[in-house]
Amino acid sequence: MPYIRISVTQKLTPEKQQSLADGLGEAISKIPGKDASTLIVDVEDGKTMFFRGARQEDMVFADVSYFSNFPYQVKKAFTVAAFDAISEVLGTPKDNMCLTLNEYNNWGARGGFRDEYYPE
Repeated sequence: MPYIRISVTQKLTPEKQQSLADGLGEAISKIPGKDASTLIVDVEDGKTMFFRGARQEDMVFADVSYFSNFPYQVKKAFTVAAFDAISEVLGTPKDNMCLTLNEYNNWGARGGFRDEYYPE
């Protein structure tokens, strides 16, 4: 169950929130075994954000977490696809976007627990 918390300065309509979630769902499919059907997207809109020492009117920060570890090229393809989706939906310049990736070796979901080092 990948989780993406996306913070944006813009105030989004429900339609834009859905379009953003859909675009991120497509982007997450660049990572093997991940897809929109299990993706959690947490949209925080209307945020006050500062970047380069100044308050930004159009800024995006995405914090992405998922189970397992993937090669550089997979992470890069996802990141580019995520930036493209965000830019397409919000019109935010890519220079005003940041993204972090958090890869976990263990993850709890749906009442269970998985660990890469202890397969069941």
